[in-house]
Amino acid sequence: MAKYAPLATFLRRQKQAEVDLTFRDIERIVGGILPKAATTDGWWRADPSGPEMPQHVAFADAGFVAEPQTRAETVRFVRMNAAPSPARLEQADERDETL
Repeated sequence: MAKYAPLATFLRRQKQAEVDLTFRDIERIVGGILPKAATTDGWWRADPSGPEMPQHVAFADAGFVAEPQTRAETVRFVRMNAAPSPARLEQADERDETL
């Protein structure tokens, strides 16, 4: 987690339930370039059956999960214990309707 410790520290300091960051913002925070794998959703989302990855540990330790929008090169970090915002509830309803 050492490389992503600054990101965990940054997230812990946030007061909002959701924090939107660009890949460049994250690179500035961690002081290095994100790997090419960061352009895939799977790099940001923890797989419970897979290995524990340092970036996932950093988000979780800070109390957040990542919701990547890789095409836009942004990530929304959502506080795990936060109630969903009205906009997020609408998005969930729209997804349910398409299923």
